[in-house]
Amino acid sequence: MPPALPLDAVYTSHWCEENVYLLVQSFQHPSISELWDVFAVFISNHAKMVALWNQKLSKEPGLPVVWDYHVITVLRSRQDSLRTESWVYDFDTTLGMPVTWDTYFAQTFSTNVPEAFQSAVFSEWIPANIYLDRFASDRSHMLDKAVSDLKYLQPPPLYPAIRGKLCKSAIIHNLMDFVSMLPTDGYGDVKDMQAISEFLGQPEDPEEGS
Repeated sequence: MPPALPLDAVYTSHWCEENVYLLVQSFQHPSISELWDVFAVFISNHAKMVALWNQKLSKEPGLPVVWDYHVITVLRSRQDSLRTESWVYDFDTTLGMPVTWDTYFAQTFSTNVPEAFQSAVFSEWIPANIYLDRFASDRSHMLDKAVSDLKYLQPPPLYPAIRGKLCKSAIIHNLMDFVSMLPTDGYGDVKDMQAISEFLGQPEDPEEGS
């Protein structure tokens, strides 16, 4: 079985990239890393409009939430015989945490929406150590550009902004490099759904979102 969500896991609504960073950080223990490959997974598309079902912020049951991007944690078993047992930690899903990848995949993604909103088109899979070392955010992406004073669109986390230990002094905000689904822009492997199914050993086509 996968590790349980830590009792002291930190969650701030609308700050998924930081929630995942701290969760991935908490999973850096031999009892976990010897059994599981840990990934931060960015879900987006070129339009930065992705529809995800079974999200807590849905306005009503059965409707998706449209994000510009979303970030989850995925654990893949390091034992080949158990390779299909991959687990998802998504702080914003209603499906539970952790939940198996096949359940998450079937009930979060749908191809029955216009192509611009398809959330199952691309994702970037970033190994835990790279994410922890290379990610940096000054949180400027959440500032309300419509007002003159510095005001966040959503309340920021109470802890200091995150800066990976290997980020150069000039790098204070590289979030959009992780969000980008262009293979040359990011820090991990950009995969379409067929590549993910091969990587995790899961079905290729999502069922209709519910």
